[in-house]
Parts: sequence; C-alpha cells; structure tokens
Amino acid sequence: MLLLRQRHCLPSPRPLRRPPPRALRRFAMSSAAATPPSTSTSAAADYHCRTKHSLTAGYARGPGRLDWANQPNPFLRFALAPQLPLPNPPPPALPSAPIPYPALFHSPPPPPPPPQPLTADSLSALLYHSLALSAWKSTGLSTWSLRVNPSSGNLHPTEAHLLFPHPREPGRLAVAHYAPRDHLLEVRATAPAAECAAILPAPATAVLALSSVFWREAWKYGERAFRYCNHDVGHALAAVAVAAAALGWDAKVLDGLSYEDLGRLVGVEKGSPAGMPEELPDKVIKGNAPWVERQHPDCAVLLFPAGSEPEVNYGRMSEALRRIDELDWVGKANALSKDHVVWDVIYRTAAEVKKHGPVPEERFFVTPWRKSPAVSEGLYKQLTVQEVVRRRRSAVDMDGVHVMGRDTFYQMLLHCLPSGEVGSGEQQGQQCALPFRVLPWDAEVHAALFVHRVSGLPKGLYFLVRNEEHFGALQRAMRQDFEWVRPEGCPDGLPLYRLMKGDCQRVAMQISCFQEIASHGCFSLGMVARFEPVLHDKGEWMYPRLFWETGVLGQVLYLEAHAVGISATGIGCYFDDAVHEVLGLKDLEFQSLYHFTVGSPVLDKRIMSLPAYPGPGIDA
Repeated sequence: MLLLRQRHCLPSPRPLRRPPPRALRRFAMSSAAATPPSTSTSAAADYHCRTKHSLTAGYARGPGRLDWANQPNPFLRFALAPQLPLPNPPPPALPSAPIPYPALFHSPPPPPPPPQPLTADSLSALLYHSLALSAWKSTGLSTWSLRVNPSSGNLHPTEAHLLFPHPREPGRLAVAHYAPRDHLLEVRATAPAAECAAILPAPATAVLALSSVFWREAWKYGERAFRYCNHDVGHALAAVAVAAAALGWDAKVLDGLSYEDLGRLVGVEKGSPAGMPEELPDKVIKGNAPWVERQHPDCAVLLFPAGSEPEVNYGRMSEALRRIDELDWVGKANALSKDHVVWDVIYRTAAEVKKHGPVPEERFFVTPWRKSPAVSEGLYKQLTVQEVVRRRRSAVDMDGVHVMGRDTFYQMLLHCLPSGEVGSGEQQGQQCALPFRVLPWDAEVHAALFVHRVSGLPKGLYFLVRNEEHFGALQRAMRQDFEWVRPEGCPDGLPLYRLMKGDCQRVAMQISCFQEIASHGCFSLGMVARFEPVLHDKGEWMYPRLFWETGVLGQVLYLEAHAVGISATGIGCYFDDAVHEVLGLKDLEFQSLYHFTVGSPVLDKRIMSLPAYPGPGIDA
C-alpha cells in the first residue's frame, strides 16, 4: 500500500473552541463569512464557489475515504513506443561550471550560462532538474517516489511531452512523452523538420507541453481536484523555467495555441482510452470509466536561447500541428486504475474554460529579462541551482520554534516580485523576472501574509502587492481600518504593507482547516487573486491560469526556503470565505486560491530516503 505524504489533510469539520487572539478577535469566522452562491453566468465562478471549503457548510464534495485498491498509477507509459534513454544523471560538465543559486536570479540579464545546444545531455539536464524523480521514501511495507516538481498530495497529475530535433535522425522532429520513472523519452511520432518549422521557429530549442490526468487528483480530493491539478501545472512551469535558465534558455507559454492545438501536440487521441461520453451524468457515478484517465492538454512552452525572440506565428503553428496529428503515432497508454469515480463537475468545468485560440491581437512576446532585487547573497547557503531544485521537499510538520531573520524574510519576498528590479517610477506588474516570465500576462496574484516568527518584525497580518495597479482596488475591497504602512527596514521597491499587528497563529491555523503547520512556521500566507474582473474582461479560460500563477509563486517559495536552509509546503485545504472574512473581502472581486507555509521542518526519522535512480522497480 502506498503511503502518501499529504499536503492537503482533510480533518473532520469542528467548531472553534477558543476565541481568536485578542488583536484579531473581530476577525473570528462566522456564518456571515460565506460568499453567497454565485449568481453569475460564469461556469468558472460557479465551480469555484461550489468547491469552497466552509466552516459552516462543511468541505467540498470528496470521496470521504480512500479506495486504495483503485489508487491511480502515478506513471503513465506508452507501450511499444521507441525509447530514447537520457544520460542519468546528466554529465557534470553541463553546464561547464555549477551555478550558485543566487547568481541565476541576481546576475545581469541574460543569466548565466551561455545558451547550451540541444543535445541528449542538455535535454536530460532540463528534465532531471525539473520533472524527474528526486528520491524514493520507504517505511515499513510502504515505498513511494518523490519528484523535483511539487504536487498536491504527491499524486502528480501532470504529464510532460516534448517536440524537438531528433538526436538520432537528423532533419526530423520527434514528439515524445517524458517517463520520469526511468528518466527517458518515449518517441511517439517523428516528422520532417522542414514541414513543421512553424512549430519550432528559429532559434527555438524545443517545445514542452504539459497535460493533466484529473483522475489522479480526483481519486483523493473529489470535486476540488481541478484546482489542485492547475496548481501543479504552475509548479511544473516554474520548475521548467528555472531548469531552462540554468542551461541559458528562456521559456514562455505559447498561450495563443488553442485547446485543440495542444491536444494534437500531446496526442490526446493517440493510444489513449476513448473520449468523454457526449452526455455526462449530472451526478457523481462509480464504476469502470477508462475515459477519466485521458490527458487534458494544459499548455505548451517554447524553449529558446535567453536574449533572443523567436518569431511565432500562431496561425502557421496551428496548421503545422494539424500535420503532426496526421502522423503515424505509436504507443498505447497503460491503464491507471481498474475502477473509477466520475466527478462530473470537473469535466464540465474543464470543457467550459478551454481556450479555443488566440484572442484578438494576441501575439507571442518576450518580456525584457530583469534580475531580482538582492538584500544580500550571503543570506543563502552555498548551494547550486541544481542542488536546490533536487533537494526540494514538502514539509509535513514545522517545529514552531525557528525564527527567521528579517533580511531573509525580505529577500524571499523580493524573489516573489514578478517584475524583478524596477527603476525609479516603475511599478510591479509585468512578469519579467525568473520564473514568472514564463507567463504571458501581467501578475494577478498577491499574498496575504501571517507573520509568526521573524526577528525584528512585529507579529501580524501583512500584504504583498505583486501588481501595483491593483493597489487602490485592494484597499477599497479590504477592511477599511487596516494600517497599510511600510514595515521597518523594508527595502525600497518591495511593496509590502503591514495591515495589523497581533499574534495571528491561531487564526492562520483555523482558516487552513485547523492544520497546525500553518501556525508553526515562520510565516504562512494566502495567495489572493483578482478574480471576477479577470474572468469578465479576459475570458473564463483565465480561471486555470490564475491557479498556474499561484503554482509558480509557490515553487519560488519552495526554492527560496530550501536555499536558505529551511523548508515549506503548499496548503490546498483552507476555508475559502473565512480567509476572505479576515481580509474583509465581501464578493468575488478577489479570491484566495492557494495557501503556503514556510519554516523549519520536523523530520520523521522513521522514514528512510533512497536514491531516485535506479529506484526499487515499482510504480509508486
């Protein structure tokens, strides 16, 4: 039986037994905290409100118990597809010198090293430091794998696919699925490079596509799983962007491709179970439903030398992907479970939030590369980028004792800024810094911080404004008695504000489904996104993208924590509208989409760590 190291623990609902701390007592959660059911015509807003956890109404619909006999296989494989083994581990001489973690963020653009050519070695390095296995864990009769990219509940719904020049067949492109269990590529199709040049415009290196198997998350989390799958897309995007930068490559989402284009690139219809029935049941059903194991194409990322700007034509790229769809594909997907549960609202919502092509005047654009601001590089441990990404783990408990230095706290938040180091008169908003630059829209996500143990900084509630154009709207939407003052010693260019002093450990724990890990770290936070205006002004296809942005921010916090010698973990279980009550948010203009905690981890000495490769030879 596979033991999951849970990030999203779902305790039984229970009432508040003690009042909140005195300074925050008026924020006590009550029945009045709940946002009314959505009355909009937005399928995304309806799903979002339906899947909220509530202190009064209970948790979003889920399985209630775990059906261990039908736990999905975490490894998708395509039988009979030719395999392209990758050097494991990648040669230590690639790149020519290890890159200190701070140097990747603080060096003048473009970052080191010079762009590497695409080879089996560089492909291996990209995947080994972004989406590969990082370790195996074992205790008693249970053994399970961990990966470089974080995942809700360690369930890993995210699959990766690459289109790149075939290293063994000059003049041809390969379309391959990445198999992290064995760190290899399964080549599913090849095509003449000249016929598909529009997909890989010079000087681009490769295209990496991400897809999700919703069933892997829904098996444990039920209706709320669609949120978590999109968190994990964001985690993976950030992991790929950082690994690419360490090779001298830039990475940018090709957001003008349609859902149908992405499906052709991923090969959704090739060797996979039959598609979703034309009419979905209007209720949850159990039984054999292999179609829930199909991949949902999420996005594609163009990889190219840092400092360059490939000329992308979405129309020609879409035409070339139709030719890819007509190739002879090989490989049949393995079954992941014997029986299934169909959480119909996930698939209905996923269908409603598809993007069917570029919006008017949308074009591929590479933002100027900006370094991140630095308080002091001496705050970081002497670790390379490669060491940090492969050592990342999700903490399962915090010690409740460790105190973080104020400069370390400020440095971590500086790395959370989307625009990096801005000049006089410029504001945060455009996503130019690593890894946020992988996203093609301006920042929509902010952070409400519960500061517990930071030396030289009063305990209390703080707010990081990541897009300063939203500052006025945030002030109007939130409690009118908040202070909005800059904390002492706050660096210039860091839009951080103290809202209120006070010990908020109990409130942080209560709103995070009573999980003590939210109060036992140095600080915890809720990621607050501009919500209904984004869906209205841009389209419902932005709904999953808001979660991608939170996932990118979460991965930055993971890496920052490990780079300074502590740990972190994402928290998907929180009482949505209780968070909003604390902040004074009364409608859907802003919504909390992801929670996080950073601190010193408590290690379980009963669990033994094993090397990632070759591993024990099981699918777990």
